[in-house]
Amino acid sequence: MKKCTLLLFVFFAIAMKTNAQIPNSGFESWTTVAVGPSGSYQYPNEWATSNPVCTGPFYSCTRSTDHFPLTVGNFSVRLENNTSLTRLTGGFGIATTDTAYPFRPSFAITGHPNSLCGYYKYAPLNNDTMFIRIVLFKNGTMVNYFTFKSGISTSTWTSFTLPLTYTSADSAMMYMMAFYPSSPTGVPNGNSVLYVDNLSFDNLISSVSEPGSENTIFNLYPNPSSDKITIANTENSEETYIRILNIQGRQMMHSQFQNQNNLELDISALPMGIYFIEVNTESEIVVKKFIKE
Repeated sequence: MKKCTLLLFVFFAIAMKTNAQIPNSGFESWTTVAVGPSGSYQYPNEWATSNPVCTGPFYSCTRSTDHFPLTVGNFSVRLENNTSLTRLTGGFGIATTDTAYPFRPSFAITGHPNSLCGYYKYAPLNNDTMFIRIVLFKNGTMVNYFTFKSGISTSTWTSFTLPLTYTSADSAMMYMMAFYPSSPTGVPNGNSVLYVDNLSFDNLISSVSEPGSENTIFNLYPNPSSDKITIANTENSEETYIRILNIQGRQMMHSQFQNQNNLELDISALPMGIYFIEVNTESEIVVKKFIKE
């Protein structure tokens, strides 16, 4: 029992260290800046925003108590466009770990992360598209960049897993916006709003005691499989939504069940390859990887 407890502690510590590579990844740490008699604004520590050029009462980046998962932290970051303002007056809903261009490294990474994960909510207006981008570097030179984009409205917290394909990297920078500019001088189409929370490498953060997707009441078998997989849930009493995503993050299948211990999915129509299965309940989102033979 002591050995098992020790192993769980070591696994938790490693997972927390991996997730902590992304600065202020859960957006729990904020600094308040006074702007005179008119009030103040906040910004997430280790991220730059458009707030310094906003004059108030509008600020494009704010701290929100609407966060996910509910058992992790207390805040998320909220980014909002304002089409009545310009880039220089704070009209862009943007947060970045570095303001330089061309891009440069802003935080070190260790190991070899294979995906960027996190949660978001998005309310697009006038066909805006949000995006979250990570740029990887090796010895100060850009290796590659990867972008998660969505123009779909989602009023509930939704997970994303962005595959990272590269040989080697030692550092990175990140930025995200509530719109995707069509050109270097592009502007928002509408006052769209983007929430982001709990960014991590390789595993979605599901709870404080379950930093990775392996410590969960959900089991997946057989894996690999050529025709059917079973989602086994030993303690489920909630409505559960299932999504299967390909390695590019595209939804390939979905299903829903409630108060069931097992759900069998027919995956025979899927092409052979690597997939992610997302199990979404009212209290957590868990993602596991499986192989279709």
